[in-house]
This record gives sequence, structure tokens and C-alpha cells, in this order.
Amino acid sequence: MRQELWSGVTFFAIIIAWKVIIMSDTVRTLGKTGSDLLTVIIRQGKRIFTYEDAVKAYGSSDRRLRELLSTLARRGWLQRLEKGKYLILPFEAGREREWTEHEFIIASYLIEPYYIGFRSALNYYGYTEQMSRTVFIVSTRRKLRSSLKISGVTYRLVNVSERKFFGFRQIAIDGNQVNISEPEKTIVDCLDHMRYCGGVSEIAKALWYGRDDLDLARIAEYSRRNGNRAASQRLGYLIETLGLESDKAIEILLGSMSTRYAPLDTLSELKGKYIARWKVIINVPENEFLQWKRQR
Repeated sequence: MRQELWSGVTFFAIIIAWKVIIMSDTVRTLGKTGSDLLTVIIRQGKRIFTYEDAVKAYGSSDRRLRELLSTLARRGWLQRLEKGKYLILPFEAGREREWTEHEFIIASYLIEPYYIGFRSALNYYGYTEQMSRTVFIVSTRRKLRSSLKISGVTYRLVNVSERKFFGFRQIAIDGNQVNISEPEKTIVDCLDHMRYCGGVSEIAKALWYGRDDLDLARIAEYSRRNGNRAASQRLGYLIETLGLESDKAIEILLGSMSTRYAPLDTLSELKGKYIARWKVIINVPENEFLQWKRQR
């Protein structure tokens, strides 16, 4: 799959073979060792690689390899994404190194297991017009840093339990297979952690925009499986308020409720009208969280 990355970019392999490349008033030196290393990696169809990949291509792991990678990064052939992970910069990057891979592909190299989720997935499916320079990555693993900035894009790691790590699929981006939450699981995750999607208005919008594609019964089942009863209560209220029809979804959600009241929007102050049917507190006026619908 990754070999497709370099289709149509054969000129870069030729450039790699040069020992000295002259661009306007700057020089990017490569050398035979660096040329050999990057050529091997590129022939494997990789634009992003790890230190372990470099060890296999170089033939050994020693101080000289680390120095070589550091030199290649300093001279503009590599961009260090994080410790032990590198992006190969093509000739087009220029002396300012203004180049980056698709942010979802970079995200796929930052942690395992993972999937792209929350607002990033909403954007991908066209369920929101809100653009974001943050890519949300869901994983069962933790890292010392939950946030990383690369080429102006922030990568935000969201840790979840094994129980909630399901409902994702693979999509192809530039020949790479990337994990992303299914549309239905995206809705459920957003109801579970509203701060990563922008609040209840964005979720209501997503349900409405995706009304012809989303399987409401599947969303309800995923919500039940996710284990957050408050999220199920919010979902049931939103489905009925938006006038979406799914008897099966309502049946599942009514059976997944808690006896406790939950706020409709976790990002707003905890006060408002109490709705007994769904045990939710309407702490956001309807004319606010459905304002987008009336404007269309």
C-alpha cells in the first residue's frame, strides 16, 4: 500500500543519488551513506519511518547511525516527528523545509493501537463545518506527552479503556491505510467526551447532517456497549428532538438509562429544565444548540 506514495515522484530517487544538491543560494549535502540509507527506505515505499526501520536499512545500530540521522535532519533531508520517528523531506521542501505528510498518516505513526476520532472524524465525514488544526487520536495506551505539535498541526492523544476501543475501520489516504472511527462510533465518542468535539450543538449537527447515512440503532447499541449511561440519555433526547425516527434505537436507549439526571451539555453550567423521559437536564437553550438548523 505505502509503495503508492512515491508513484509519480521518481525524480526524488534521482535526487537522492546526488551527493551535492544546489538550490538557489543554499546547498543540501547528502553523501553516499545518507543516499544509500534513504534509497533503501524509499524503495520500501516509506515516507515516514522509525529508528528501527533505519537500523534494518543501515545494517546495524550504533552511534554512527544516530549521528547520520541527526545530520540528515539538520541538512533538511529529514524532519524529526518525535523521538525515533522521521519524515523524509523531498526536494520540493526547499531550504525552508515547508513540507508535511497528510496529518492522518502522521498520526498513524505516533502510537499503536489507535484510531482517528472526535472532531477529526466529524470533519472527515462532513458532519461539521468547524475546521481544526488538531488531530484527535484515540488509543488504549498512554504517552508521557498527550499533545504534540508537528508542522503547525497539534496531535492530541485521547486515552480510553479497552472496553471503549472499538468501532473503527480503515480508509485509504495517499496509498496508506489509516484507522478512523466509524460514523456511528464517532457520535458515541463525542457524546462521551464532548470537549473533543465542541459540545452538544456539534453532535446535534452531526446527527442531522448524517441522518441519511447513520444507522441510529447501531449508534444506540454502540452507546450501550460504551457503558456511559449519561451519553445514552443525551442521545435519546437528541434523536427525538431532531425528529429522527428509529424505534429500535429508542428501545435500546431507554433500556440503557440511569436513574440519575445528566446534563445535556457537559461544557455548560449545570442548571436548566429537567426532562423526565430521558433524565437529562437541558442546560443549553434549544434555540442555541439547534440554531445552526434554523439558519440553513
